Amino acid sequence: MSSDYFDARVRTTEPAEALEWLRTQYGRVDVQSDAGTLAERAAGDDAFALRRLSWGCRAEVVYEADRFFFATSTPGYTWRVGSAKGEYSVAPGIVQPGQELLGRADGTVVEMVAFDAAHLTEAARVIYGDDSLEVRFGGTAPVSPRLRDYWLATLRWSLTQLPLLSEPLVRAHVRRAVVAATLEAFPPPGDPPDRRASALEQAAIYAAATSWMDDHASLPVTPDDAARAVGTSAAGLRRAFAANAHLAVTPEAYLAQARVSAAHADLVASDPTRSS
Repeated sequence: MSSDYFDARVRTTEPAEALEWLRTQYGRVDVQSDAGTLAERAAGDDAFALRRLSWGCRAEVVYEADRFFFATSTPGYTWRVGSAKGEYSVAPGIVQPGQELLGRADGTVVEMVAFDAAHLTEAARVIYGDDSLEVRFGGTAPVSPRLRDYWLATLRWSLTQLPLLSEPLVRAHVRRAVVAATLEAFPPPGDPPDRRASALEQAAIYAAATSWMDDHASLPVTPDDAARAVGTSAAGLRRAFAANAHLAVTPEAYLAQARVSAAHADLVASDPTRSS
């Protein structure tokens, strides 16, 4: 378990307790009702965190972001960032590091994912194969309804994994899925078609290489052989695994797993009267 993992929760009907929690988490907050409930669960690590916040009260939030936030909500949360404004139930939105969010909540549920800027930049560089990429977003909403729905489905699936998020492998899998969906739905400025082609190319390389390794696991092959077989370099194969793999994030690890799986299949299929 990562030493920086956290799982923080609060549920209260006391305005003073709610205000203390909110100011600790979100900066300047003014709770504008004397009665109501507040509940939040936040879990993750230094790289990313998932948060679900239920406002059973009216409140105003002024928050200067130190990381990237991507949020959606039920009706009742309006926001303004600079000259842009919106309602999170209409379209998911972004708050970027250094930006100030003015939010007004009234009986709503907000679901969001937060990314450390350095981690999101590193992940984007791996996914798009661009070591010079600096992550910054030009818009405030997903680029299309289809990608909006894809991002929302991914976020909601990730929130179902909260009970398992303390497990590093689960957390890595969830983080990779949410990063990929976020960068597709909210692409950084530049030349998106080239970036999407790069991401698709890496996915194709990964699929072809894993299939080739599965077919040749019983032979004395190496990851370099797999790279040549699928028409890429050793470095290109590593990038494809880093961007697409869930458990075996290197070609060497995948090949080792493929060999163990092949040996297990051979043992299961063998005749116990003739083989030990």
